[in-house]
Amino acid sequence: MGPGQRVIAELSVLEKALSKNDFTAEKGPLEAIVRSLRTMNLKSLEDLDLNTRGRLITTLLRVQRQSKPALPEAGAEAASPEAGASTEAAPTEAPAAEAAAPAEGAESAEGSAPAEAAPSKPAVDPAKEKFDGWVDVMSLVGRVWRAAGDADRSQAAFALSGREPTAEPSAPAREERAERPPRGDRPERGERRDRGERGERPPRGERPERGAAGERRERPPRAERPERGERPPRGERPERAPMPELTGDWKEQATQLEGMGRTRDAARLHERNNGFADATRLFEAGGDLKSALRTALSGQDNDAARRLVSTLPAEQIGPTLEKAGAYELLMEHYVAKADFENVARLYERARQFDQAGLAYERANKLTLARKAYERARDLVGANRIRGLEVKALVERGDRLGAATLLVAVGQRREAVEVLSPLPPPKAFHFMQRLTLEDEAKELAKRELARAEQEQKPAGRARWLELLGDIAAAAETWTQAGRKDKALPLYEKLGGEHLPRAAQLAEELQQRDKAIALYTQLNDSAGVERAKALPEAPATPPAGSQPEAGDDADSAATPTENASSAGEQESQ
Repeated sequence: MGPGQRVIAELSVLEKALSKNDFTAEKGPLEAIVRSLRTMNLKSLEDLDLNTRGRLITTLLRVQRQSKPALPEAGAEAASPEAGASTEAAPTEAPAAEAAAPAEGAESAEGSAPAEAAPSKPAVDPAKEKFDGWVDVMSLVGRVWRAAGDADRSQAAFALSGREPTAEPSAPAREERAERPPRGDRPERGERRDRGERGERPPRGERPERGAAGERRERPPRAERPERGERPPRGERPERAPMPELTGDWKEQATQLEGMGRTRDAARLHERNNGFADATRLFEAGGDLKSALRTALSGQDNDAARRLVSTLPAEQIGPTLEKAGAYELLMEHYVAKADFENVARLYERARQFDQAGLAYERANKLTLARKAYERARDLVGANRIRGLEVKALVERGDRLGAATLLVAVGQRREAVEVLSPLPPPKAFHFMQRLTLEDEAKELAKRELARAEQEQKPAGRARWLELLGDIAAAAETWTQAGRKDKALPLYEKLGGEHLPRAAQLAEELQQRDKAIALYTQLNDSAGVERAKALPEAPATPPAGSQPEAGDDADSAATPTENASSAGEQESQ
C-alpha cells in the first residue's frame, strides 16, 4: 500500500472518530497521516492526486471546524468534591500501605500470593481533558497541513490551537531512534580480531612500475584558468518586517490582509469561508488568474469565468475547464472552435445520445454517429447514417466493409448488390466470408453456365472447384490441358485417384512428387521410372502452361483467390 492509499485509509478512521466528536480517537489517525505525508516530501497540495487531495481537504476542514470546548476555570478541580475526597484519603492511605508492606513480605516468604493494593488515581476534570484533546487535535491538524505543503492553513491551525509550531524530526533520525536499543540493553562488544602486522609500504619512488597492461595514459596539459575578477560586495538585505498580529473574525482579518497588500492571502481566507466573489476579485487583483477562475467557477459566476477563460492560453482552456468540471463553459468553448467531436463526447457523458449523434454527424464521424443514434433508439437516424457509411465505403473502394454493415442488419440483398460489381471469384469469396452461402452458390452456378456457353473449359473447371466438385474439376482441367492444375486435385482426392496423380507427376517430370506418389502406391516399376527423370527439367513440359484460349481469370487457382479475398478491394 502506497502513502496516498494509507492517507485515504486513515481518513476513513478519522471520519468515524469525527462523527462521535471523540478528540482522543482523532489523534491516532492524524499522527498516521502526518507520517505518511512526510514520506511523500510534498511541496504543495497540488502534488497529491485528485482523490486524495479532495478527501484530505474536506476531512481536515471538518475537523478544524469543530467547536472549541469551554476552558475550565482555575481552582475548579480543587473545589470539586471528588478532588477533595481524593486529597483527604491520600495521607490516610499512605501509612496503611507502608504498614502493609512487611505483612506482604512475610506472606510472600511463606509462599502465598500477596494481595496488590490498588494505587489511588487523582480525579481528572472531564472538561479540562476535552479541552486539552481539542488543542492536541488542532495542533496535529496544523502539522498535517504543513506536511501537505499548505503553509497558510498550517499557520491558521497552529494559531487556533494556541501552540507554537515545532520542527519535525528528520526521517533518518526517527528511524535511528526507533531501531537503536536502550543503552543499558546493548550487548557488549567482543574483542576485535588481530589483523596481523602490516608490512611497511615502500616510498612512492621505489614502488615497482606498472606492467604493459596497466600503463596509465598521459594526460594532456590542462589549460590555464583565467583569473577571476573581484566580486562586487553584496549589499545588506533589508530586514523583513514582522507579520502584524491579526485581530477579529475572519472577515476583519481578510480586510486587514487586503489593507496590507496581501491580496492572495486575503483571497484564500475568503475562499476557505465560501466567499467566492471576494476571493475572485482579490485573486485577480493579485495576478493569480487560475485561482481566480477556480473561485469564479466554485461560486458559479459564469460571467467572470468567461472573462478569465479568455486570458488563458488556448491549449490550457480545455484541460482547465475539464478539471474544474465547468462543462457548460467547456461546451461553449468547443462550439466556438467548431470541435464537434468533443462536443459529442460531452453530450455522451450527459447521456444525451441523440444530440451526440448530431454532433458526431457534423464532425463527419459516421460510425460514432450511428452508434449514438442506436443507443438513443433512433432507428430512422441510425439507418440514415448507415446509408451514408455504405456510400462512403463504396466510394473509398471498401465494398467488403460496406457489405458487412448491411449484413449486420439483415439487408442481404443490398449486400449482394454492393458486391456484384466485383470480379466474380472475389465476390464469391466475399459472400462466403459474410455467410451468404446461398447467394454465393447462385453466383457460382451462373458463372459455370456462362463458361459452358462460351466454351471456356478453364473457367468451367475453376467454378466446379469453387462449388466443391473436385473430381469433375480435375477431369475438366485435364481436358483443358492443364495437368499442373489437375495434379493437386487428384492428390487431394486420394484413394483410387492416386495412380492418376502419380501418372500426371511423371508426365510433368516432377521427379520428387512422382517418387513419393509411386512409393505410397508400392509401385516399384513406377519408382524406377521416376528416378530416371531429370532432377530439374530445363523447359516446362507440355500441359504445365495455360493455353492461349484460356480466359484471364483461369490463371488463378481457388487457393490464390481465397488469399486475395482477405484483402480490402480498391478501385
